[in-house]
Amino acid sequence: MENDTIVIHPADIKCIIFDFGFTLSSDLYFKVIPPSNPRWRDVIQKHVFEEPGVVQPWMAGELTIVDIAGILSRYIDMDISAIVETMEKGCEHLDFNPAVWNFALAQKAAGRKTALVTANMDVFTKVVVPCHQLHQVFDVILNTFDYRELHKECLWPIAFRSLGNNIHYGNSLLIEDGVTEPAKFRRLGGYAYQYSTDALFTEWLCSLGWK
Repeated sequence: MENDTIVIHPADIKCIIFDFGFTLSSDLYFKVIPPSNPRWRDVIQKHVFEEPGVVQPWMAGELTIVDIAGILSRYIDMDISAIVETMEKGCEHLDFNPAVWNFALAQKAAGRKTALVTANMDVFTKVVVPCHQLHQVFDVILNTFDYRELHKECLWPIAFRSLGNNIHYGNSLLIEDGVTEPAKFRRLGGYAYQYSTDALFTEWLCSLGWK
């Protein structure tokens, strides 16, 4: 993690780009468990999230939730429409990481541009965004599924163009877990913070005098 070496002057930052999964929210999708299928979570984990040939094409827009339900119907005694309905209901109530969420709200209120760029599935756009009113917090929301593009470095410039007002890498900060995306963002001339926990994120903001 390179966070300790980042020198940022908050006044220089005009835009904050947030990741969703394990940054803005670390909660699980598909939390509604059908009473008749107690193995629901285990089956989804094994046959969706542990299968790169399933989850990555889903996030790239090559599969839809109906396709996923078709796969799950081989292992769960439910018809495809019932699986889709249950999966969607399981994304209606998600918890957010308070420090990141409150930081996003504060930056929006302070007049900075805010963007949410996520590698995600169709259920994010269809269910998560409207149920959690994310458009009220973020000026731009880009999901890899909607753009049929799994690489976020192709989406960040789209966010900049959508935001206007001379927004670019040099005056933008990415908040994202993992190593790869923050490293890419820095190489392209931007600032990036690798999120791990709310406590460390809050400590980092305090060290910069960021309010």
